[in-house]
Amino acid sequence: MKRILRALLGLAVIIAPLSAFAERLEVFRWQALDGKTEQLVSALTEAAKLHEKTGASVGIFQMDVGVPGNPTFDYVLRWDTSADWAKTKAYNYSDEWLNFFSEATKNPSGQLMMSLEGLNWDAEVTASSFADDGPFRVFIWRPTPGMMPDIYQTFMAAKDIHEKLGAKINIYNEGVGGTGNIHYVMSWDDWGSMAKSGDAIAASEEFMALQMSAAGQVTPVASIQGVPVYYSR
Repeated sequence: MKRILRALLGLAVIIAPLSAFAERLEVFRWQALDGKTEQLVSALTEAAKLHEKTGASVGIFQMDVGVPGNPTFDYVLRWDTSADWAKTKAYNYSDEWLNFFSEATKNPSGQLMMSLEGLNWDAEVTASSFADDGPFRVFIWRPTPGMMPDIYQTFMAAKDIHEKLGAKINIYNEGVGGTGNIHYVMSWDDWGSMAKSGDAIAASEEFMALQMSAAGQVTPVASIQGVPVYYSR
């Protein structure tokens, strides 16, 4: 019975953001073709201007660590309401969008590497909350089956520690396109703030103790670092 209750609590943690419809995002990762980085950024920016008309907040983020090969960018759509999400999805089948996409593919500038949906753990975060963010790091974790209640407590404790030490934290469950991983997103105002906060975190005995107590709860999958090049305002 205890295992059943823990499983049900873990499921509730996973689906709670969706039921409350917290900030929701879709990520499309593009890698520039040889010599076409500027063309890809231009195309992504043009796409952002179109998607903003549907109520989406759009971010374009360049990876500088964690992705091999040519320059790589995450094109991120965010929404606050199901109505805005649905409006954007419908727009993706409109003549205007299909014409834009058709023209862009005649002279392609990038290759789509992956796409997935993310659901924020915090129902108070809005799509506009990221407009002033600077450099960031994303740590992707695979949860150990049956341990979501413990994982939730650990990650929320880590969020509290990291925010006290100068980082901004957002945590996402993967939705459609994902495999059930957790994305722990750390962002700062600038590189100097990132460095100062990183040094403080590395020296934090409280965070070190939390890491030791959480052994076996999650497995690291990947990590990336980057900086925004565009965000809706």
